[in-house]
Amino acid sequence: MIESLKEVLEGTRSHPLRPDTAELQSRIQNIDRSVDDDGEIKKLGAILIQDGAISEDLLEETLHDPAKSTTKRIGEKLIEDGKVTPKQVSKALRKQVQQTTATNTIRVDVKKLDDLIDMIGELVITQAMIKQNQTILKSSDRKLVSDISQLASITSELQRTSTSLRMIPIKQTFQRMARLVRDLTKNVGKNVTINLSGEETEIDRNMVEEIYNPLVHMIRNSVDHGIETPDERIKSGKPEKGLIGLRAYHKGGNIVIEITDDGRGLKRDKLAKKAIEKGLIKSADNMSDHEIFKLIFHPGFSTAEKVTDVSGRGVGMDVVKQAVEKLRGKIEISSTEGKGTTFATHFPLTMAIIDGMIVRVGQEKYIIPATAIRQLLRPLNTAYNNVVGKGEMLNVMGNLLPLVRLHDIFNIESAYKNPWEALVVVVEAENRSKCLMVDEVLGKEEVVIKGLGDGLKDIKGVSGGAILGDGNAGLILDPESLFVLSEN
Repeated sequence: MIESLKEVLEGTRSHPLRPDTAELQSRIQNIDRSVDDDGEIKKLGAILIQDGAISEDLLEETLHDPAKSTTKRIGEKLIEDGKVTPKQVSKALRKQVQQTTATNTIRVDVKKLDDLIDMIGELVITQAMIKQNQTILKSSDRKLVSDISQLASITSELQRTSTSLRMIPIKQTFQRMARLVRDLTKNVGKNVTINLSGEETEIDRNMVEEIYNPLVHMIRNSVDHGIETPDERIKSGKPEKGLIGLRAYHKGGNIVIEITDDGRGLKRDKLAKKAIEKGLIKSADNMSDHEIFKLIFHPGFSTAEKVTDVSGRGVGMDVVKQAVEKLRGKIEISSTEGKGTTFATHFPLTMAIIDGMIVRVGQEKYIIPATAIRQLLRPLNTAYNNVVGKGEMLNVMGNLLPLVRLHDIFNIESAYKNPWEALVVVVEAENRSKCLMVDEVLGKEEVVIKGLGDGLKDIKGVSGGAILGDGNAGLILDPESLFVLSEN
């Protein structure tokens, strides 16, 4: 039906003054076949009356004229009788198409939508509480257990559907980036084109504005620092026109947005030298490229030789990182000197619900995001090492990983003092892995994220809270900030 309507629109545009009568008759038949006569779409005759092209009496007369063929549409009959012009019918058809398209969607107040999603979030919590109710767990009633399982399935599907209602294509944001590149190239005197990919990829509407500024800054850096001048590119054997790629796609439970350029690439030696000068590191000899590249996220860090209106002031990349982390995202950098750089930002598809592993430390319960977990184990006492200068380490499959005692970080009592008596969850953040020591693993659960409020929002190591299936509250751990806390 949509293709038929598009053909009508395109056809009427190509003949704005004198539409071909035979072609118009074909369009009338197509449009009438495409639109259900259910009363919701105004009929062609009603639109012609509204436009003043015909009267109601003339319409009735034409419809009930026994001399007229009953197989012909009203538009064809009126044109044959000379009562209306093809142009008037064409105009009425366009209005009918617009009405047809409009009926496929409805406008809903954003607050109503958010309220609905919040209520479904509460339903998810209630369903989890029912599932873990001791009476249910001990019940031998198979019908009851089956009904509870079906409730869980329906609730899960309802949650997925409601979450999708918040999703909108990232196309508009990408188009704004394309305009930005065109404007920047004029300011810096470079020849740059941008390729967009994955514009129809959907993202949580609450994240759209939040990711705009980080994307702007990374695009500015690519144009100003990454892409060379036309002369430099020609000397390097590259095309005169630089290329920036902006791509979005879904990967697992995340949306990935990549910004790629074919410019200079990051210079490892230059970054290391600047970091040593600023006292950020003492030596770069044992640092990987990834660790060196991450230095650009330090406040005030810039290797730009001159300040421009576009970038180079030494502010921004740290703010970009903070903005991305605020959305529970992360940035990965890959670069080859002389060939280009890629910034890949990973964001969760939804800000409302996560899968997590529930763990207990002392009397407290914590949620570790499932996406950060790499392994769960009970280590042998021979795997424990206390390394001078590095602290407590565990040998995990031949790799020495730092041990993080959660009870020490949060200043609570633990049931165990020795890691080989407890359980260890190996988590990864920023391409680093550490071992979180816990007393017990209670299971995996889908939890609804709750804000901590103004008084608790700045707690390090925690990204939010949740109501668990047993009705108690738990804190959602932030692996990256936990790593920083453990190092301090």
